Amino acid sequence: MARQRSLIRLAAPLFLVAIVAGCSGDARFKTLEAGIPKDSVVKLMGADSPQRVDPYLTGGHYIEAMYYRKPGQTDSVADRKLSPVVVVDGKLAGWGWKTWDSIAVANKIAVAKK
Repeated sequence: MARQRSLIRLAAPLFLVAIVAGCSGDARFKTLEAGIPKDSVVKLMGADSPQRVDPYLTGGHYIEAMYYRKPGQTDSVADRKLSPVVVVDGKLAGWGWKTWDSIAVANKIAVAKK
């Protein structure tokens, strides 16, 4: 029960951020919906696998930041030019840099500077 409340406390503000972040550039984000399972996220993001996946175990939660290249980008792209998709405990928490920055700050995770 306490774990569930902790997850709700972590995720609730992120859903609002996710909605706002969905308007931030990568058209594939329009197909995503907060709360869907990770395997659905990967499928909806298309045939491309993420450029990189950064896993974190913090505060009893497993957080994965999956960085996708935007359509037309080359292989060597700075982190801030990639599109992050964030999964918490196997469910999509949100996408875009506003979301990832928010989750990272809340969990004391260092990310690429703006």
